[in-house]
Amino acid sequence: MGAEGIGGAERVGGGEGAKLIVTGCWATSNTADALALPGVAAVITHRDNLESSLHQTLSEWGIPPTPTRLPLPQFGAKASPNRQRAYLKVQDGCDAHCTYCIIPKLRSTLWSIDPEVAVAEIRELVVSGHREVVLTGIFLGATGQATALRRRQPHPGGHYLAHLVSKIAADVPELPRLRLSSLEPGDLTPDLLTALRRSPQIVPHFHLPLQSGSDAVLRRMNRQYTRDDFRELISELQGSFDRPALTTDILTGFPGETPADFDETLDIVDHARFLHIHAFPFSPRPGTAAARWTTDFVPGDIANARSKRLRDRCQAHALEFRQSFLNQTATVIIEASTSASGHPHGRCERYFDIELPGIPHVPGQLVRTRIAHVSPDTTVGEPLDMVASPP
Repeated sequence: MGAEGIGGAERVGGGEGAKLIVTGCWATSNTADALALPGVAAVITHRDNLESSLHQTLSEWGIPPTPTRLPLPQFGAKASPNRQRAYLKVQDGCDAHCTYCIIPKLRSTLWSIDPEVAVAEIRELVVSGHREVVLTGIFLGATGQATALRRRQPHPGGHYLAHLVSKIAADVPELPRLRLSSLEPGDLTPDLLTALRRSPQIVPHFHLPLQSGSDAVLRRMNRQYTRDDFRELISELQGSFDRPALTTDILTGFPGETPADFDETLDIVDHARFLHIHAFPFSPRPGTAAARWTTDFVPGDIANARSKRLRDRCQAHALEFRQSFLNQTATVIIEASTSASGHPHGRCERYFDIELPGIPHVPGQLVRTRIAHVSPDTTVGEPLDMVASPP
């Protein structure tokens, strides 16, 4: 359902008298069901003005509205519990109407964060101990745009996103890492590519949601690109960054997907050599066009088998990618948790996880390491020096 998941809940008060408010996409599309849940006192949908609706609800309950920023902002940072990585929502809404997605029916109005607000949020996150910020949105490439339909945009794709990235890089130089949650072919305009290359905080990892490698399926999905557009996106990134890590989302078993269609997806997977694939079988979302194409549904066992083939193919590509950095250096941000073997670990610039045996476990520490061992399941680093201590 996009960057925020299918819904959320906020409990007002505590103990037996607590009141539960439900919000999110599912609450918007299934309001009656949400209200029927045990303990739910109110539902605020995406069609409501969140701030005014929450103030009105609290007033009806005799609870004075808080004078501080609301706990359910339209935008704002979502801090990860381990404090090393935070997600900053900079865009919301979509009107692109992919045939499998319900979001345009629930959140068709597009909103974007003010760049000055984004900079202020990120400064607060850095001060509070975060080492990496991920910019997120329902349609991140439509940041600053009034529509996600590129043919109707007065400026191309990532025009405004390029400005935001450049401003963050210039105004918050103390931020170690900046990452984008996703990019599509129409997003990577020349000015965005230039901004990414010139921003030292930008890491060489890009999430590129493919969904399908078949032009026929992409048309049925109503995606705004072709397989050749996607291949060109990969070529531009690989030509602009040293061995960038590429990750993706792929939907298998979309109505009407044939074995030949799936083979075209495998072809793109082998071309991109993704580090990670989020492969998931099609599930009809009530109210969408694709949910009505029941005569074209692909049996679940076939869709699941295709997802497994993608994951197996990706595992081989990921191993080869990580092996290409053997005996080279990478910088790791230590996570709060330890690995399954009990060692400190964290993600490097290119997103894959590295274990670091033999060093103190200091969450937030930046460690420069030599990649000493790569196996199908693990990458192990030999620490060289501590780049920076957590604030």
